[in-house]
Amino acid sequence: MNSERNVNVAVVGAGIVGICCACYLQRSGFRVTLIDRDEPAMQTSFGNAGGLSPGSVAPIGMPGMWKQIPGWLLDDTGPLYIKGSYLFKVLPWLTRFVLESRSARVADISKALASLNGPCFEALQPLVEDAGVNHMIKRSGQLFVYRSRKHMEKDALTHQLRGDAGARLEYLDAAEIRDLEPALAPIFESGYLMPDNGHCEDPYGMARALVRLFLERGGRFQKAEVADFGFDPDGVTCVKTSTGDLQTDHAVICAGIWSKSICAKLGWKIPLESHRGYHVTLEDPGASLNHMCFPVEDKFAITPMSMGIRIAGTVELAGVDAPPNYARAQALLVAASKLLPGIRTERVTQWMGHRPCFPDSLPVIDRCPNHNGIFFAFGHGHQGLVGASQTGKVVDEMIRGVSPSMDLRPFSIERF
Repeated sequence: MNSERNVNVAVVGAGIVGICCACYLQRSGFRVTLIDRDEPAMQTSFGNAGGLSPGSVAPIGMPGMWKQIPGWLLDDTGPLYIKGSYLFKVLPWLTRFVLESRSARVADISKALASLNGPCFEALQPLVEDAGVNHMIKRSGQLFVYRSRKHMEKDALTHQLRGDAGARLEYLDAAEIRDLEPALAPIFESGYLMPDNGHCEDPYGMARALVRLFLERGGRFQKAEVADFGFDPDGVTCVKTSTGDLQTDHAVICAGIWSKSICAKLGWKIPLESHRGYHVTLEDPGASLNHMCFPVEDKFAITPMSMGIRIAGTVELAGVDAPPNYARAQALLVAASKLLPGIRTERVTQWMGHRPCFPDSLPVIDRCPNHNGIFFAFGHGHQGLVGASQTGKVVDEMIRGVSPSMDLRPFSIERF
């Protein structure tokens, strides 16, 4: 640790991935500055569904999914939607997404996801214990439910991938589902419980607690836009920001969807796309759930949180700059009202955020090949909260120069 005390690290992006990187680096003795144009955790880390899933090993793109693309253009409140005016721009990304959805490729991606997401609780534990928010982590399992057994059987490959990764699946019939979650409508014929998964009851509160501890221990936060970087023959020397140059020995890029433009300054053109997601949070639902629930055909999650019940999910491809289409959030509310009969919807908030996705569902966790001292940790897609802690741990290992605790080859930026 002593050798790191005079080494400065700038972490660009104060979402949950950047926060975990900053906390792990600080624990190793580095002098760390978090940089973000917003207050910490105000983007996707604020509004995510809260899932913590070591068994989350299935990529977004699965074999045969390409057949659904035409339908995604038609219903702007459906689970998956491509804005027509954005189709031409997103077509190269979709083409690669289809290629990455082949059966052989899916197996390799799943193994990589298992290495990143499998240790999520173990890697997160020391951070939340230090911050005094261990109570926010609920290891109560996740419930996946289907209206018919036939629909569940269509997901056989997903179940196989999870089983191959060592995840436990406990299959349930209709009566067992009702016993576990009596608040759900009695419309689900089959499902399964993943008892080793869980959720965070307040993702924003947890992230803010980690930042508070980081600052109390001498970390710095700089609210600024990142414009560029300075270099000398040995590598990075500073981060150029809207509030001045920040001298540093290393820089970690964790800026979510905005990492794309930062990487362009470093000479990297990357296929990073926003999977715009929506949520509604019912602050006084008048119902309670025991588990985070996934009505799989609806493609959203229902999570019991400290502030109420959150319904979150869906995918919208419309770019970063298009205004939110809150009809999608209202569609979530209508659907959830049918699944949770009698819930109260008088006090509800809505939100939209950008999930940074690569076509292969894997983030980039890597050293910058052409600039010494620059590191990458972004593109976690729908699983930023799940993969953040292990990402922080392995980024710290890379900068300390020790052997990483996972194989980083699948996460290389050079795969693009």
